[in-house]
Amino acid sequence: MKKPVLLRLLVWFIVFFTLFLLSGCVSTQTVRGSEWEPWAGEMTGMVEADLKMFFSRSEQEQNVYLIEGNFEGDIKNYQGGTGSGKMRAKIKGRVKDGICDIDIWGTAVVDEGTVTINGKMIGTLSKTQAFGTWEIVARDDERYEVSGEWRAEKTASGSQSD
Repeated sequence: MKKPVLLRLLVWFIVFFTLFLLSGCVSTQTVRGSEWEPWAGEMTGMVEADLKMFFSRSEQEQNVYLIEGNFEGDIKNYQGGTGSGKMRAKIKGRVKDGICDIDIWGTAVVDEGTVTINGKMIGTLSKTQAFGTWEIVARDDERYEVSGEWRAEKTASGSQSD
């Protein structure tokens, strides 16, 4: 039995469209920066936490880079409470002549519950080291402002997907 012509055309269209979309995704990743830079360090101050960042860096003009990626922190201690927790957030920012200004937004889960977090990391970022200050506003039923210092080192090159 012969397949209908319409069915054959539909299958060819789906295959062509899928290949077209996949090639578009690959080229977009390359332009934005497919390499994720893994960084590890610590946050100190009103929150004590291990810090992990994974971000891509794309050059916009000479000595100006846009960065975006993920931020994780294993909380060891925090102001106003005892115990531990975990932060997970997105980061997006700009590095100009080694000076970084990074926005953070996500959630933190601690012994008392889950809060949304929004904040900033400001400091310096070279090819292998970074440090500066941070401030975060955490919200649940109340509003909490916490701040401190951070430092991190680039650990190795690699890729990570969202």
